[in-house]
Amino acid sequence: MTPLHRIYIGDGGIRPVGFDFYLNLEEHIYTAREQFRETFGTLNSLESDLLQIGSAIFAIDRGIARGEREDFARRFEVSLPVVNVAKLQPLLPTIEKVLRTLSDDSWRLSLRQQVGMPEETEHFANSEGRTLLFSGGLDSLAAAVEFGGSSDLHLVSHVTRNQETRNTQKKLVGLLKTAGFDLPHHQFFVSSKDAQNFDHDVEGSQRTRSFLFLILGALVARRCGHHQLLMMAENGQLAIHLPLSQARIGAFSTHTAHPDVLVTMQQFLQEALCMPFKIINPYVYRTKGEVISVVWTKLQNAIFVSNSCWKNARLTGNANHCGECIPCYVRRIAIETHGTDQTAYARNIFAEDIASLPATDEGRRNMVDLCEFSLLFQQQPEIELMSEWPELYSRNIEAAQAIQMYKRAAEQTLTVLSRYRGVASILQ
Repeated sequence: MTPLHRIYIGDGGIRPVGFDFYLNLEEHIYTAREQFRETFGTLNSLESDLLQIGSAIFAIDRGIARGEREDFARRFEVSLPVVNVAKLQPLLPTIEKVLRTLSDDSWRLSLRQQVGMPEETEHFANSEGRTLLFSGGLDSLAAAVEFGGSSDLHLVSHVTRNQETRNTQKKLVGLLKTAGFDLPHHQFFVSSKDAQNFDHDVEGSQRTRSFLFLILGALVARRCGHHQLLMMAENGQLAIHLPLSQARIGAFSTHTAHPDVLVTMQQFLQEALCMPFKIINPYVYRTKGEVISVVWTKLQNAIFVSNSCWKNARLTGNANHCGECIPCYVRRIAIETHGTDQTAYARNIFAEDIASLPATDEGRRNMVDLCEFSLLFQQQPEIELMSEWPELYSRNIEAAQAIQMYKRAAEQTLTVLSRYRGVASILQ
């Protein structure tokens, strides 16, 4: 059986026995509470509670490593201090549900009464503005360009110690401003540090980041009177994120922007904040190539500043993309659908002879899976695809639109890859 990890989130008081990890708020977990207070002048207890919960979940996800294969999923029991227990306790099943969907781990949360004054009914202005989760990737950049000129749009970013991501976000905001998109940008630092038996950055998957990200966005949106959130504006290929192969099902595929996650988070945030938030992903039925069309036309130089790579914090030299992960492949294909890609990749695997690489090579494995996936969508009828990927039966996905989006993505993928002799050989 997968081992159980018991985590106690404290606020500096006495540590009870029976837990495997003890993490203190602001000592081991940085919550952005003071940043939020500085930005908006005040911080009430419910805002503080939600920041504590989101940052604690994110810290646990990063700081407790997954095992191999059958032990990839984890089990957590977490004790958290909050002031608004009466409001948040009934929402724990919803939180646990969304965390399970995001990370494919088992989460059991319990709340402890923290000293403080529960939030009274707050009245915030109601405006027609929108809040965009601005990661620094191509898709959120596209949304800033597409929606930034026609509405009051605020950008909300989450950063850790990763300077590459922090600097990318700031550079993109500067480029947007130069192009006439002068958008308010709120950048919040939420991270963690080592504790006893706890390596704060040991796990790279970070599947629960969007749980934290949406909390940050929702709190900013409420303060600004915005009732609509644009989720990380993720292209449909990586939002619906059908597993490329049977080896990638379950916890091996991320669901950070999946429609099921957005629906559950909308329910949670509406009830927690007593506001009619509408969380949308405007790009859920667009390929990445279709998403970036607006940027290619209006702000092309920003494309190569944006960052799409899962490994950007671990790269050396001038490269800011590894060039061999699935997001790098999807990004490069999208850009080359329009023209030349000037991104600095650490590895130019498109120029390699894929068939000659060892089966253990990560870049080869990712490329083969992507090619086989694309060929299936190019060749198979809709009914066969529904059988192959039952995930499409979700009530939150328009299956026909999703399949057509994946078919267009397959066509773009195969068109680009066929230009490269070493890749084209595995498309036969």
